[in-house]
Amino acid sequence: MPLVHKRRAQTDASPSPPPQRRRRSPSPTSSADGTDNDSDAANAHSSTGTTYDQAVKKLVRLALACEYARQPLRRADINAKVLAPNLTRAYKPVFAAAQTILHKTFGMTMTALPSKEKITVAQKRAAQRATGTSQGHNAGVTVTAYVLTSTLPAALRTPAILAPPKVPSAKAEAAYVGLYTFVIGLIYLSEGGRCSESRLERALGKVNAGEYVLGGEKTEKVLKRMEREGYAVKVREREAGGEESVEYVVGPRGKVEVGETGVAGLLRGVYGDLEGLEIRLERKLGVGVRVANGGRGRRDEDEDDDGAGEAEVAEVEAQDERSARRMPSRSGRVRREAD
Repeated sequence: MPLVHKRRAQTDASPSPPPQRRRRSPSPTSSADGTDNDSDAANAHSSTGTTYDQAVKKLVRLALACEYARQPLRRADINAKVLAPNLTRAYKPVFAAAQTILHKTFGMTMTALPSKEKITVAQKRAAQRATGTSQGHNAGVTVTAYVLTSTLPAALRTPAILAPPKVPSAKAEAAYVGLYTFVIGLIYLSEGGRCSESRLERALGKVNAGEYVLGGEKTEKVLKRMEREGYAVKVREREAGGEESVEYVVGPRGKVEVGETGVAGLLRGVYGDLEGLEIRLERKLGVGVRVANGGRGRRDEDEDDDGAGEAEVAEVEAQDERSARRMPSRSGRVRREAD
């Protein structure tokens, strides 16, 4: 019995032959002339084209989403959410293709937002230091944000076509549009384009919007929303005596969306053919002169009697102060002219 176990142990300890390797036959799809490389390059090209088209569509959707939320479309967001990581150097062609789609499909275009004005002394000094350090390095101004503006002709810019959004409701959005247009117009008509907080509160009180507006929403909350969305900018500055002055200026979005032309249109819609309105618009806003007599504006016609124009404007301003709650009547103006 011990001999049998010993022989089995010797048999198990003997080395086994190494396994034979199988030879792989060449793939029928491969060839020596680089067919695989050509197919890989074609696939890479097609995938790049797909990524480019997707980037254009993503930019269009991002622009529409930002406009719906009344937020600026920033260039940093375009680079991070649309172009990264494969198309960081394709900003211009992607932007141009998105502009074409927005114009042909939606009647819109991406318009550059102006930078915020430097109002306070500290802001102006900081801007001067930044200009001094960057002088000689960047000659041009880089656009950092955009908003969507309509490209429809004036004949199609009617409330039936350009209706206010339905969220939360068309009535609430229409009231908000009217309110920020009123605030922007008041700022433009103020001295130096800066409206004090006290004057704004008085004006809102005259139109029954001193405390609550837009269906019970507080006026202070609505003004903060205007600041957040770029329609107005609240500027606080401490004067030499230690007192703090609070003023409002027109924000970047207010300049693009409403602007001086929109304010002039609002005033024409409210006052109609009020005598001296066009002269006042020309002097306050620099726009709105009626062109007549071969392209000569009303300012050119009244160059000889500038004193009379000043008196007329002063009379209109005094009349606005006396009748703040009602529009000047035509009959009262006729009686003054007769006198």
